[in-house]
Amino acid sequence: MNFKYELTREDYQDLDNQYKTDAITHKVVSKPAEDATRNGFRLVISGNEKLQQQMQEKLDSLNLQSVLAQQIVFQRSNGDGYLTIGVKELNPTSTDTPIDPENLLDVAFVHSFGQAHIKAYQTNDDPTSIDYGKEQAIVVQPTTNGYTVNKNGGQIADPKPVETVVIDQSRYCHISLDKFEDDLHGTSVIQRCKNQIKNMSIATETVGKMLREFTFKIVKSDNLMGESAAKFRRDKEEMSQSLNTEATAFINSEDDIVKLSTPTNGINTLLDFAWQDLAAASNIPKSVLTGEQAGTLAGASQDVANYYDTVKATQEQELKPEIEKIVKLLFWAQDVGDGSVDPDTIDWHIEFNPLWTPDDKTMAQTNLINTQAAVARVGAGMQAPDEAMASLNGMSNNQIQPAQNMATDSADAEKEFESQFTPEQVEQYKKDLEMAHNGKA
Repeated sequence: MNFKYELTREDYQDLDNQYKTDAITHKVVSKPAEDATRNGFRLVISGNEKLQQQMQEKLDSLNLQSVLAQQIVFQRSNGDGYLTIGVKELNPTSTDTPIDPENLLDVAFVHSFGQAHIKAYQTNDDPTSIDYGKEQAIVVQPTTNGYTVNKNGGQIADPKPVETVVIDQSRYCHISLDKFEDDLHGTSVIQRCKNQIKNMSIATETVGKMLREFTFKIVKSDNLMGESAAKFRRDKEEMSQSLNTEATAFINSEDDIVKLSTPTNGINTLLDFAWQDLAAASNIPKSVLTGEQAGTLAGASQDVANYYDTVKATQEQELKPEIEKIVKLLFWAQDVGDGSVDPDTIDWHIEFNPLWTPDDKTMAQTNLINTQAAVARVGAGMQAPDEAMASLNGMSNNQIQPAQNMATDSADAEKEFESQFTPEQVEQYKKDLEMAHNGKA
């Protein structure tokens, strides 16, 4: 039997509602999106600080950090996430035509959206073609033209018929989750973790019931049970009010009050299994899902380190090409910076800021080890003092190095390095390097 799972617009609405209303689902979907974008990125242009500042300001105005995070949320919840790039052109063209760099004035906006309104898209499925797997256009079917507001504050629907929109591949970006050959869409992580999320919902409900009924009292009294219905209800209500805490009760010798507790033996094992099952299905460690993991290298277990390596891979393989596509358009735009520039003639690259925020102790130990290694390299004649200082500044261990991976000249490198230490530490480091260099000479 062949199985092919296809989602409808109603299915996407259900997935979105589950994401918005269920806390566990929200965590599974949004946690990788938050981690991949929370510390942002920077554009580095070697030798042109003015242009770098102009371009970075333009990127910030597009609010890309938030837009990229929302795109990953769509990718994980719907299976597909899209970005549409709105441009201002010298001679306006339709969205179904490729962007002409020489006709480009500005990038006006970048918006994210999901799969719900995608009517169709065309992908090259010829494995012998150089463009295999690449998309050429998407067809979007909006549901409304929006509303206007009259002078009385009432909303008036736009009467124009809703038109289908065709967007050329140069005007959008698309990322999918586990989309295979002939699939019409990517795989929703909500659908993949359906059973595990359901188990967590059952666990939450069960624990809640156990807490509500953790202890209760049994009153054994023939006199009470022999009362009329009205008197029994009255006495029951009075006893419930007085015995709902650790109160003192006065009863006859033939009566009895027994306090019972709900047994919880083995519940921790079941809850741990449910969390581990969800962690395995979502590829997010339990400690990350529950917020137990501290943001330091010393406290990181191997599975947490692997998780952040996966987040880093998402940045490099999915987000970075999209950012570079937008940056190239900004370079070509005539109204950005000092005018249009061919991006291929400029030395530039995108860097993501570190995922980890180390504590002071971890950072101090790391700087000490790196400094001692640099002194040893200079002493062995492997590096000159200036080269060692530049290499320290350029270290990019994503887990522990908070310094930006700056491609600067030697003066900027020295300034950046010195900002990480006290003046006394800097002077001692320079003396150590000089002594090692002179000793070798």
